[in-house]
Amino acid sequence: MKISKSISIILVASMILSLSACNKAPVENIPAVESSGAIDLTDAPGVKDAVLVTDADSLKEKEMPLYYRSPDDVRTIKLYFADKGKEIPYLDTGTVKELLENIYHDFRYDKGYALNVSTEGHKAIFTRENNSTMVIDCDENTIWFDNYDAFLVYGYSNTIIDPIDSIDKFPFLDESEDRSYSRNGSEVCFYLDPYAIDLIENEGECYIPMQTFSDLLTSSYGYVNFLYNRKSVFVNDCFSDYEEALLEKYYDTKVKNINRSRKLAEFSYQELCLVMDYCYGLKEKHNITSFDQYFIETGIKESLLSSNMIESSKALSDLMVFYLSDGHCFYDGNSYRLGEDFIAIERYGQSIEDFFQTWSEIDQIRNEYYPDGIPGYEEIGNTAYITFDSFDSYPSDADYYNNPPTPDSTDTMAICLYAFSRITRKDSPIENVVLDLSENTGGDVSTAFFVIGMFIGQFDICFEDPLTGAYVNNVYQCDANLDGKFDENDALSGYRLFCLTSPVSFSCGNDVPYIFKYSNKVNMLGMPTGGGACVVMPLSLADGTRYQISGLNRAGYLINGSVYDIDAGLEPDYPISSYARFYDRKALTKYINSIY
Repeated sequence: MKISKSISIILVASMILSLSACNKAPVENIPAVESSGAIDLTDAPGVKDAVLVTDADSLKEKEMPLYYRSPDDVRTIKLYFADKGKEIPYLDTGTVKELLENIYHDFRYDKGYALNVSTEGHKAIFTRENNSTMVIDCDENTIWFDNYDAFLVYGYSNTIIDPIDSIDKFPFLDESEDRSYSRNGSEVCFYLDPYAIDLIENEGECYIPMQTFSDLLTSSYGYVNFLYNRKSVFVNDCFSDYEEALLEKYYDTKVKNINRSRKLAEFSYQELCLVMDYCYGLKEKHNITSFDQYFIETGIKESLLSSNMIESSKALSDLMVFYLSDGHCFYDGNSYRLGEDFIAIERYGQSIEDFFQTWSEIDQIRNEYYPDGIPGYEEIGNTAYITFDSFDSYPSDADYYNNPPTPDSTDTMAICLYAFSRITRKDSPIENVVLDLSENTGGDVSTAFFVIGMFIGQFDICFEDPLTGAYVNNVYQCDANLDGKFDENDALSGYRLFCLTSPVSFSCGNDVPYIFKYSNKVNMLGMPTGGGACVVMPLSLADGTRYQISGLNRAGYLINGSVYDIDAGLEPDYPISSYARFYDRKALTKYINSIY
């Protein structure tokens, strides 16, 4: 995907789960339990004066091309339309089953994922192999889950929320199944009537809008969204190596009128309100009870409802990066109607502006000290410095067990593995180790967890779902010395450990310092971190516009059995008031040696 530098900042900061398999015990027979932590949406806020834009009596079937992850994999899909303009496609239950099973099998390596579908009156009942259930009720116009997290989690996961779906594909981490545990959340019912989104029953078959299916069932865990450009359907594996080529095909269509119909505008707005009301992970922190009301209060409802695609796209970008401005929310791409090159973003909120400004200042000062670029690994006297600006995903073509990293390796894993080998070498002079995250804007959570394990050994990480109240506490350790074992020799124990942070330390660049802090094994240097607690949730509108939000997996930490989130950032143990002092490493080493 073609992205500008400013866009890539936010995307790199996103905690994107890596995509590979692991052999864990499946989650089975999970009972739903009440949780006071869940957001109460029994009476969904909905959309004032919402308009039903479909007509169940006029349901029409149409077979169309389906581009499955790649422009080279072309299949067919049966769509159903209840609007005259054929702009709002529906899926039948058989297609829902097939798509979910294929996505989990093919994209997420979950070969055990299986669904059984039955009908009961005007209800379609989907039961997973782990016995969790989804009910699409066309009479009540609801989608109900006895355990939403269990219905979405990967079948090989040991816990109800899985921050890493790929231990077999990422061989440097091992999870302690004996110590990892989870609390199940409350049942969830998505009420569609308040949003005038219609589930349709016709001759014993249930139909769900493809957009609602995409938003509630494949975006959150699968990182897959569906795009429709009137000619074809595109199954987009977001943030993957396949996305750029697929989007090129998606945009490869000509339109006579870039604007959308009034019905499509209304449906897109109502679906947006539904998703934001239920799935925005920081809703309570923004003091939002109804996004429809929030759009009124911010003055953007009329623009979000506009048939003019330029106006509505700019309003959506304003929502993501100006009003919410949480660093993980972003406007990812235009509808096919506007084309790929139209620039919708015109302004940023104060927190993002401050982020950019701080990053620019820090980067300028660092370049003065390191005009040829800062090294990934550097030794200053008795102190080792490890520096990288994002937690890169483990390269798919790398094999560090058989081909260990060299000083010229540049990805995060290679830098850390090389650093570990140098720090722990025979007759090493190193006494202090500093992880410099002062310009780290986040990235891949698997890599982040490896770095934590390399520093402190076995560690805990907590994630919660603010919608259901479910949470997990997973325990991991890493193999940093590449001996194929997970033991005490894989941590930098015996060294004085430090982590250097700034307001640019965001997302994983914020999560790692938090875990360090509460391990009581690492001293925090520098300035407060930039926050960012939620895993990104990629989404789309029915008109084909793409965006992302802070989703329902929110990182936190446990103290006395209670979960505390980490969105506000972390204060350092040893404040450093000048950015220049971050990179004058001779002086910084002297200061570190003075800390006892």
